[in-house]
Amino acid sequence: MSKANYRYLLLVSLSYLMVPAVYGAITIDGVLDEPEWANARVYTDFVTVEPLTSDPAKYATEVRMITNKEGIFIGFINYQPASVKRVNRRFARDAEINGDRNVVMIDFDGTAETAYDFTVGSANSRRDSSMGGSTYSNDWDGTWYSQTSSDADYWYSEIHIPWTVAPMSDTGDGIKNMAVWFSRVVFNESLRFAFPNAYYTRNTFLEDWHSIEVEQVKASTLDWFPYLSYSKDLNNGVAESAASDFNGGLDVVWRPNSNTQLTGAIKPDFGQVESDDLVVNFTAFETYVAEKRPFFTENQSLFASLLPNEDNILYTRRIGSDPLSGGLVDINAAAKITYFDEGLNLGLFMVSEENIGDSQGGDFLSSRIQGKFNNLSLGHRLTYADRPAIDREAMVQVIDMDWRKTDEVRINGQVLFSDVQQQANINNGQSDIDDQDYAGWLKLSYSPSDTWLQELYVSHYGDQFDMNDLGFMKRNDFNEFYGSTRYNISSYKPESATLSSYNKLEYGYTENNDGDRLWLWADFEHERVFKSSRKVSLHLGLKSSGWDDRITRSNGDYAHPAQYWGSFLYLSPRGNDYSYKTKISFENDGTDKLSASLKFMPKIYLTETVTLGAGISYKYYQEWLIWDFSAEQLAVYEADSYEGGFRFDWYPSNRQEVRLKLQWVGIDARVIDGYQLDSAGKLLSSATPSSDFSVSDTAFQIRYRYQLAPLSDIFLVYSRGGYYGSDDGDEGPGTLFDEGWSGVRVESLIAKIRYRF
Repeated sequence: MSKANYRYLLLVSLSYLMVPAVYGAITIDGVLDEPEWANARVYTDFVTVEPLTSDPAKYATEVRMITNKEGIFIGFINYQPASVKRVNRRFARDAEINGDRNVVMIDFDGTAETAYDFTVGSANSRRDSSMGGSTYSNDWDGTWYSQTSSDADYWYSEIHIPWTVAPMSDTGDGIKNMAVWFSRVVFNESLRFAFPNAYYTRNTFLEDWHSIEVEQVKASTLDWFPYLSYSKDLNNGVAESAASDFNGGLDVVWRPNSNTQLTGAIKPDFGQVESDDLVVNFTAFETYVAEKRPFFTENQSLFASLLPNEDNILYTRRIGSDPLSGGLVDINAAAKITYFDEGLNLGLFMVSEENIGDSQGGDFLSSRIQGKFNNLSLGHRLTYADRPAIDREAMVQVIDMDWRKTDEVRINGQVLFSDVQQQANINNGQSDIDDQDYAGWLKLSYSPSDTWLQELYVSHYGDQFDMNDLGFMKRNDFNEFYGSTRYNISSYKPESATLSSYNKLEYGYTENNDGDRLWLWADFEHERVFKSSRKVSLHLGLKSSGWDDRITRSNGDYAHPAQYWGSFLYLSPRGNDYSYKTKISFENDGTDKLSASLKFMPKIYLTETVTLGAGISYKYYQEWLIWDFSAEQLAVYEADSYEGGFRFDWYPSNRQEVRLKLQWVGIDARVIDGYQLDSAGKLLSSATPSSDFSVSDTAFQIRYRYQLAPLSDIFLVYSRGGYYGSDDGDEGPGTLFDEGWSGVRVESLIAKIRYRF
């Protein structure tokens, strides 16, 4: 018998003898050998939730849980015989863990309002996130600890979550009611087990968690995060005299008690140490960019405000952006405070930018009030932006509701009001604005069983409604109806190669406030997961003819023909050292003829700590309709679009990360004709010629990260970006890449240290 198996049997025996607990120090080393574990709470009744059969777990899983003055300690004992492949890959902090893993989710107040996710991979990769209402955010970061170990038939994880990891209410009577959910993923077999029997797709997911009572621990902390950074611009023509800059600042996190947290920042460092994904956008709609700056991701769960249509009430990438040049603006100071109590949550968020030359920087504010009354949650949000450079003030107020009517029915919605005031000046094109308007939405979710899930959604955005000063919305001036029906099949015969599948039908209708139909559409999706962990997905959709009132940038409405789309996606077995996914798709691009595209994304796990990934795609446009800004008209192109990327990830240790990332987008477009619109909104050949074009955009970054301690890191980053454009239209992929790579627009070196005291 192995030493680890003997240790496991000894622990089980001791637990039955009820040895009194002596809460001494527990070393987080992935080995559950301290005496305290023998008298921990024990949970063993795991069931299968992926697929969602609720059958007893295929492999035994045991969770042991201890709470004391130092926090919550959790130990997983995962039975996985040598015959079952373990996927022990290491990943960066907060990256998706494509391997075996343990998940702890905790609702510290037991109210089914806000919860936190702590995920540990079998190679001790860590990821955390927060969830509340109908939103889920990977941006949240907390200070917690873990370690893993393994032997022939088991692997173990040991986790310590301090009481100060997140704000929580103070009951006042010394007893704290919490709720927990544990799950375990066997990656190579596409299986997930959970205790208790709860799952994300159910309306009652948080309500179904296991309730526990623990002794209330009053804790307070004061953490200081000074930083020092050095940046050198290598692209001003002469590298030897390139500009360089030292910056320093301070973040402070103060938790005077368990339910209050104040985060302050003086001269915070918002320099990018992680590059954004490369996007070339020819549409009339803005590209959403995820937030990566620490101040806007840490302790941000209360302010999360994603709408069902992917708009966002608080979009922090607006902050630190110059409204005149689109460049970056430094921040003078920033602060946010959150307060959590039973049935009441409060938050306030403030940022002040530095002055820009002779112009004053902007000021931003957001507040949040949220209360719960039995199964009904009501809240209020406010965002305010003041940009003196363009003499503009904008405020948005929101009333929101989340009602869990029954276990099967959930209703949530919001009413939004915007007020924008702008005085004409030279920086805003002498534009005078005094606009007020409303928006609102209501969503009904009905899930009578694990087999069926149905949603209905209606929304209205007024003509003058605008939340883009501190939020994100694709457009205003529309009324929308959306519906979806999903049917899950979670159980197949033993001889079947299929593990699970689902069919989903989505449909919708959208019109602008003048009553013009924009979209009447339907989409069918089928996904099938095999026992081998292969996955296939099929999409088919259509949209009726209608009006596009945005493509001409306010130069008339285009009457587009019916549109069609479809795709087939295949994912190879995910536990293999070599895996890939490939996608074939077709769609219209504004006219009658279809385009076709092919995407291939391989990934090689050279070792458990070294990963190579790539992606290449090609799209052929027969007729691509876009707006030609130079000729101020629509134009149709025959085009070739190329995308390529390469990524190298190496994790020499749990504390170190080396990342190399390259992205490239290239387009050759040959004009077919330029067009104006006739009185019926149809394309009419224009006497003004539109021209061919070629563009190429590249982004490259090498990043080294060394973790000194949780939330304390050293970064060394080299970044390089290039761009190329011409009127050729037929450069070819080789020339496009070479020219895009050599046409350097951005090149910099950044060194940064941030340490938590």
